Amino acid sequence: MGASFAQKDVAGVVESVKAAADVYMPIDGEIVEVNEDLRNDPSLANSDPLDAGWFFKVKVSQPSQIDALLDETAYKAFAG
Repeated sequence: MGASFAQKDVAGVVESVKAAADVYMPIDGEIVEVNEDLRNDPSLANSDPLDAGWFFKVKVSQPSQIDALLDETAYKAFAG
């Protein structure tokens, strides 16, 4: 907590038995909270990503960057 990152910086790493993947910062900001429950139960990232499986909370530095992010509908169309 307290670390600041620029958009597209690596803000963390997700590890599994077979691989590791970087977690990129979607916007400029400061990490203000980390989900400790996720450390204890990493499966929450898959089983409940929109509620209990969040990674960290960010204090946004550049609010205008939010406009360029996909909403849920656009993301589902992109990923679908």
